[in-house]
Amino acid sequence: MRESYRKTLTWLAVLVTGALVCAWAFPRAFPFFPADWQVSRVEAEKIALEELRLLGALPENPYVVAQMDNDAGVEVRLTQASRDGQGAAVRDSGLEKRVLLWQVTVYAPDAQPRDWSYQAEIAFDGTVLSLLKGFKATDPSGAMTDAEALTRASALLVERGFDLAKFAAPEVRNKDLDNRTDRVVRFADRESGLSSRLRSGMDVTFAGDVLAGVGSFVEDVHPEEMTRLLQPIGLMGNVAFFSTFLVLPLVAPIFLKRYHEGELGVRRGLQILLLILGMAVVFMMQVAVGATQGNNFGVLSRQQTTWVWGGQMVVLFFLPMAIASLLSWSVGESLCREGWGGKLAAFDALFQRQWKNRTVALASLRGYASGFAIAGAIFACLVPLGRFGGIAPIAFQFGPFWNHSRWPSLAIILFLLIFSLYTTLFGRLFLLPWLVRKLGKAAGGTIAALATSFLFFSPVIVLPLSLGAPIWILNSVATVVLFLWTDLLTTMLASFTSAALLSIFPFVFATDPQLQLHGWIGVLAGAVPLLLTARYLVSDQVFVYRYEDVPPHVRRIAQRERQRVELETARNIQNSILPQLPPQLNGVELSHVYLPATEVGGDFYDVLALEDGRLAVAVGDVAGHGVSSGLVMSMAKSALAVQVTFDPEVAAVFAQLNRMVFQSARKRLLATLCYALIDPVRREMRFASAGHLFPYRISRLGKVESLESVAYPLGVREALDIDSHTAKLEPGDIIFLCSDGVVEARKEGSDEHFGFDRLEEVLGKFGGHGASVVRDKVLAALDTFTQGAEREDDLTVLVLRMP
Repeated sequence: MRESYRKTLTWLAVLVTGALVCAWAFPRAFPFFPADWQVSRVEAEKIALEELRLLGALPENPYVVAQMDNDAGVEVRLTQASRDGQGAAVRDSGLEKRVLLWQVTVYAPDAQPRDWSYQAEIAFDGTVLSLLKGFKATDPSGAMTDAEALTRASALLVERGFDLAKFAAPEVRNKDLDNRTDRVVRFADRESGLSSRLRSGMDVTFAGDVLAGVGSFVEDVHPEEMTRLLQPIGLMGNVAFFSTFLVLPLVAPIFLKRYHEGELGVRRGLQILLLILGMAVVFMMQVAVGATQGNNFGVLSRQQTTWVWGGQMVVLFFLPMAIASLLSWSVGESLCREGWGGKLAAFDALFQRQWKNRTVALASLRGYASGFAIAGAIFACLVPLGRFGGIAPIAFQFGPFWNHSRWPSLAIILFLLIFSLYTTLFGRLFLLPWLVRKLGKAAGGTIAALATSFLFFSPVIVLPLSLGAPIWILNSVATVVLFLWTDLLTTMLASFTSAALLSIFPFVFATDPQLQLHGWIGVLAGAVPLLLTARYLVSDQVFVYRYEDVPPHVRRIAQRERQRVELETARNIQNSILPQLPPQLNGVELSHVYLPATEVGGDFYDVLALEDGRLAVAVGDVAGHGVSSGLVMSMAKSALAVQVTFDPEVAAVFAQLNRMVFQSARKRLLATLCYALIDPVRREMRFASAGHLFPYRISRLGKVESLESVAYPLGVREALDIDSHTAKLEPGDIIFLCSDGVVEARKEGSDEHFGFDRLEEVLGKFGGHGASVVRDKVLAALDTFTQGAEREDDLTVLVLRMP
């Protein structure tokens, strides 16, 4: 209990500290955040529709698109001017209102995207920045002189409260069209401290003799320089946008292999896929209207474009993300169950709705607190950025879509839940364990952090990008360490909470209470699991897996692991039964090899030195291979050793082993045996074979002779008739015994066996050589013939060379 209190207090301290750092660092990291944000998207739309009546009557039943727009270039220039001591000029210019603003576009009901009727720009404090009326190039209009245009424009600005004395001498720019001449009367601001970077002022536009627009303008003095600075952002955004098409080829082959082997399941993965797609549909319904502004799909109307583009985004962006999440969960879960099963406990409990325990409560607290700690660390890193020439534009800090929504808090929660699931499941649950397995914890964790820091959307954009890389890596390293140290639910909540704080904090600092509410909803969304489980933080209840909670594929993995351990144990026992023969016994040189086709083989062999100087030699083969064959083999090998101790003669040995196999193998599991008694002094071999391959005698000159002896295999009949034979041996003669795994070996996909002819050819080439040479040459010929194909049967070779 004391430990629970200690952990709870520690993580609460982390949460409070992270929140304080965020509150302190955010306004210092983003000096141009909209501190006077008084107008929401809905209010901006109302202001725009009212002000646009200055330019004419609005269409009936208009299709209105209100979206957040930004000008990162203006923010960069204003930041540079402030750092150069021109803060007063920046404040007097009022250009900070153009960093973030509302753009409201009005369409006729069936108009195409390019045929808008009216457009307005509204600052976050409610100031009207520009009003425009849309005209087609072919629309006719009356004529007007430059002087008349200048007079009307000056009068309009005075009427709207502008002091013409603050502007330089106005200029008129003409554009001749087929049916009219359009004019822009430009009132540029007088020279100021910002003139070397930005030109600004007011434009009044006429289409022929009809007022077409009034509003502020701003131009970069060195646009090429700004383009070079901002281009990498577009490239990085495209890489991140299509990251799923880089992720899928990596995880899909591993998924298919493990799925084919029955090592993973897809039920939870399918639930995650459907969850992501469901959230994606709701998200697109929230943001599609504003996010499609500027898109053009041929003959489709502006309203139709919204739904076509929204559907494409679900299919081309969110569906691959959902599939990648399914695959990542399935493979990652399989990897973690095999070694890091505890990291899934809290996540499993939440999915099974068993959240009333300390396991989920502590993970929720850790994740929420870690999210504040990560966001606070990133904000703090941005504060001194100016000393190194870096800029973190607030214009890039808002998400790509959710600020087009009437409910920005709902949109941001949905998008970040989707993205946090995707990035955590791939980058932490799958990629990290996979790399750790292959490269070790340090190298695997480092590569996973570096890969994901550049593969996914950056938590904050810094210019130039070289200064932002350490911050992206810091964010990725933090989640890698968090996963290795804690668990999946903690890491996922930390990723979601930090991303929410980095994206929605400007709403928290807004002046408008409704906008503040959206900000706090986004900030507190990550705390929902904690609020549901807070009472269990210091309880004794923990999530414990029951047998029915374990997924079927995990049970299969456990059963397979248990079988593997059992087979490993059986193989070790079998290896202890089969002898490791010395290089020489009673003057006879020995060499052997035993290669089972599975963990437990059916072949057996032995060479026993008898008290009278003879050698008892045996090679046997129980039909098949595997556990059942291995058990019979073990009994036959033990019975052989016992029988040779009492009576090593050929007939007695075959009679005893036949009786044992016949009585023990109820399913008539047959066994073959070649047994011989070799007398090195008299140079004589007494032998017999019960269904086994005949032994070979190879002279010093390379003559190969098959020593034939025919009888039924062991276990066929209750009594076995054995006809033993005697062979005379010469000094240097080789006796070669093997199992049928030698002659029946074949290359993969072929029906051609190694066969007796190839075996005899190899044996004939090495008459007079040592026993180990003969063995090695036979094995080399086998490997060349089979081209390294997997063995289908056990393989045993026993070679003896007479002194």
